[in-house]
This record gives sequence, C-alpha cells and structure tokens, in this order.
Amino acid sequence: MIATAPDAPDMIADLPQDSLVLDVGCFGWRLAQACASHGHRLIGLDRAEPPGRPAAAGFALMNGVQLALPNDLGHLTLASHVLEHLDQPVTFFAELARVTAPGGLIWIEAPSELAAMPRASDDPTDHAFPSFWDDPTHVRPWTPAAFYRLALSCQCLPLACGRARTGGIPVSRMLARKPLDVHGRPPTTYVSLLGVEPGLEAAWRAVWPMQTAALKLITGTG
Repeated sequence: MIATAPDAPDMIADLPQDSLVLDVGCFGWRLAQACASHGHRLIGLDRAEPPGRPAAAGFALMNGVQLALPNDLGHLTLASHVLEHLDQPVTFFAELARVTAPGGLIWIEAPSELAAMPRASDDPTDHAFPSFWDDPTHVRPWTPAAFYRLALSCQCLPLACGRARTGGIPVSRMLARKPLDVHGRPPTTYVSLLGVEPGLEAAWRAVWPMQTAALKLITGTG
C-alpha cells in the first residue's frame, strides 16, 4: 500500500476509456471537464441537484446515506468532503461500495484531525473559518488510520491512504478497491486491529480470514 492517494483528476485520467465516474457530493461539478476530456461518463449525486450541471453529466439523489443508483455501476466512485458531515460512516462507505462495480475504485477525502487543531476565532462575527469545528454540520474529522479501518470494515482493500492538503485544509485521503468477487453491498464488521501485526496483508487476514483471494490484488498471492 502506498502512503498517499492520487488527487481526483489524476484518478480520472488513469481510468480505462468510457468508464463511469460517480461523484457523491458533486464536487461542484469540477470533475465534469476531466471526465469529458478523457472520454468518461459522469453521474453526480447529492441531496439536491447543485446548479450548473453540464449537459453530458447525469444526476441521482442521495437520501440520507442511501444512493439512488443500482448495484455494481461505477468504475470510480468519489466522495470529497462528504464523510465529515455524516454520523453513519460505515453504512455510507458500504453504500459507496454497493454502487461501485466489482474491482472498481473508491476515492474519499475529508478534513483530518489536524484541521481541528487551530483555535477558533473569539469573535464569531468576523466570519473566519480557522477550525474544523466552525462548521455546525461537521460531525468528526478523519485520520488516515480511520479511513484504513473504514475500508476494511466494508470488505474493501485500501490501496493508498495518507495525508494531503486541499485548499489549505489538512485532509486525509484514501483510494480503496472493491474486490472482484464482491457484488452489491459488501458485508460489514467492526475493526479494531488490536494485537494484529503491522501491514495490510495481516490486517485483511485478521478481519476477513475466509476472503483471502482478494489479497491477490495487493500481494500477488492468495
């Protein structure tokens, strides 16, 4: 596993021709041009359709943490700065996996715990935004380790997980893969990894001991 996941536009550039990209939160439709340039289809998802949808892009509703799309659809599913607003992260990530095709990729980014460290302004009327907690809809920040365990809890393989900065905000970012033999919504389980030796292979074998075939994606062995 590599330390840092690629940025979203770089992910789109590396997809096979005519891939379907699912953009949960719609990313301000900022991925539409990249998808069009590389010959990919785009569906945005949100609780209401944002303005400015490009003619070639589709849209589907997000109701709570449920996505109004069929199973096994997207080649790349993205959720940028969505997870920090939700109080059901495992259910949401399992839903991202459900709409992703077997073998497909899931990319997520959210403010890290470092975004919660700056002191908030003493004067709320100055409208500054130095702290993660200045947004009343924020539920929790995310560490790379939390993303790693989140993917494992939904039977997905974290391929890259680390830190970055987006718009000056410290973020955590992860790229994960839905195993080829998982269709629809994956099973979920609680993951602590207490006492498990370091390394993704050891973690996967501890959490999903009956599903070791998926390890071929990262180790080349079963």
